[in-house]
Amino acid sequence: MEIIIAKTAGFCFGVERAVNLAYNQSYKKNVYTYGPIIHNSDVVNSLSERGIKEIACIDNIEDKSTIIIRSHGVTSDVYSQAKDNNIKIIDATCPYVKKIHKIVQRHSKANDTIVIVGNKEHPEVIGIKGWASKDSIIVSDVSELSKLRIPDNKAICIVCQTTYRHDKFREIVDWIEERHKNVKIYDTICNATSERQAEAIEIAKQVDYMIVIGDKKSSNTQKLYEVSKKYCRNTVSIENADELELNNLKYNDRIGMTAGASTPDGTIEEVVLKMQHKENNEVNEENMSFAELYAEHEETRLRKGQIVMGRVIGITQDDEVAVDLGHKFDGIISKNELSADPNIDVSEVVEVGEEIEVYVSRINDAESTVVLSKRRVDSVHGWKHIEKAYKEQTVLTGTVSVITKGGVIVPMHGTNIFIPISLLAGRYIEDLSEFKDKEIQFQIIEIEARRRRVIGNRKALLMDKIEKRKDEVLETLEVGKRVTGTVKNITGYGIFVDLEGIDGFAHISNLSWKHIKSPKEVVKIGQEIEVEVLEIDMDNKKVSLTMKFDEDNPWTDIEEKYPAGSVVEGKVVRTVPFGAFVEIEEGLEALLHISQISTDHVEKVESVLSVGETIEIKILQVDTKSKRINVSRKALLEETMSEEEQTEVTEDEVSEETE
Repeated sequence: MEIIIAKTAGFCFGVERAVNLAYNQSYKKNVYTYGPIIHNSDVVNSLSERGIKEIACIDNIEDKSTIIIRSHGVTSDVYSQAKDNNIKIIDATCPYVKKIHKIVQRHSKANDTIVIVGNKEHPEVIGIKGWASKDSIIVSDVSELSKLRIPDNKAICIVCQTTYRHDKFREIVDWIEERHKNVKIYDTICNATSERQAEAIEIAKQVDYMIVIGDKKSSNTQKLYEVSKKYCRNTVSIENADELELNNLKYNDRIGMTAGASTPDGTIEEVVLKMQHKENNEVNEENMSFAELYAEHEETRLRKGQIVMGRVIGITQDDEVAVDLGHKFDGIISKNELSADPNIDVSEVVEVGEEIEVYVSRINDAESTVVLSKRRVDSVHGWKHIEKAYKEQTVLTGTVSVITKGGVIVPMHGTNIFIPISLLAGRYIEDLSEFKDKEIQFQIIEIEARRRRVIGNRKALLMDKIEKRKDEVLETLEVGKRVTGTVKNITGYGIFVDLEGIDGFAHISNLSWKHIKSPKEVVKIGQEIEVEVLEIDMDNKKVSLTMKFDEDNPWTDIEEKYPAGSVVEGKVVRTVPFGAFVEIEEGLEALLHISQISTDHVEKVESVLSVGETIEIKILQVDTKSKRINVSRKALLEETMSEEEQTEVTEDEVSEETE
């Protein structure tokens, strides 16, 4: 079997420039593309995963955002609106499209009639019309011209969509020139498009089966399919390797392959790799594989898309790896094509003299260079490991290399595995940078082969470990047992205590025998404390705790310590509308009712007593069951007054006797 790959297949200059400009903004905040950056859903989805979202209207984004103008270009209004809204523009418009904008703008100012040849629904054509006069005309086929009214009294400027078929453009131009005198023609069809179509035709003439790769919405991909179909009946249009039907291929077929200007090299490579690694059951009795046949036929040639063995012969100061391919030129692997991990040490990945498998990305005979990729080979082989780990739910270990707004990325087996922040830990994460360069364990929970999209979950593993640890700790606990723990969190109604794997809760009422307004009066976060287990809920794995120990209970033998009628000193700790609370010892407060404060009528407690003041009081009643002590200051004042009155009477009697 022979496979002929078009030299012009894949990204054109303008598309590659736009994609690179977009990828340079990966993982930055508030970055958008105005419409799809190119006509390729895989690229658009890949950018979306890197935080670059597609929008259709500037009104939907905030000030000081960044907007990337798509390769097809946009109308002039978009630039004005972006400026008014303080939005930064990164202009990824194809230079050839930009040239058309300038042409129609110039001729519009000269009051010429603008004729745009192309598909009126195509974003490039919509953008061009946005730079032309309002009465500009869009035409896609010569049959439409008879229905249009093109003024005779003005000059006519004709431009064309860059990806349009040249023969159809010429038909329209000839029709207009036959009927109008002052016609200015600008053949703005991109040379790359013409060359791509011409090469596709030449290949289609030679082959039994023609494969055109590209997004179904891509205009130039559709044109490639149309021109190829004219010369090769067995022409198919596919978006990616998943759509390739290998059963339609025979081992002795001559296969041609080209791709639209919006098709990444990686998509083309996947199609080639699928053919190389798929076994053909119709080959011969020895059941020789497709890959073996391809290698046998191509063994004397080095071509783009091949996977070959090479020997590492050196590592440059720029971390590029030189590889001997047994070819007239040595190959070069750049650092970013060596591994998906941007932080790798090249010398730890390969060493001089080592035999490695590489993918031939590009050959430039004029510059004597062969561009290679080890990462793409690793990705093909590594995907099998990814799929196996997903099916078997294997626990993987990898190092976080990139932090994004929504999670982290772990490169593994040539594939970037994304772990969203919601699946990273069983807690709130304020700063994801704590995971940078950290080795973590996770499982793969979702894969999408077409987009090479892989989602990992670390949280589930952590929660499993936490649950197991909870069970272990619960088995050691029992009601009444005292344990040591660390204060993990403080709320207004209590504290959470880490008991070496399980959180116990102590309500504010169980933190102290004395009255407290906040748990912070008793403990602080990180403090190690002793607590007693009050209750264990095995079903819900909850533990209730207390810091109020029996030996510290001030109510023990309270009636003996403070019998009714005894007089004690206490400190006023707080006042309320109906009286004051007086602390007679730590953790033991007595109620001094407002009616028992003074022998005089008291309207406001604070007019007589102050918080912190030490006073003498008389025990009126001790209610152990309700844990309440009633005291009186008034009783002592009345007793004092009685004593003073008695003293006065005695003094009067003495005076009378003396007289």
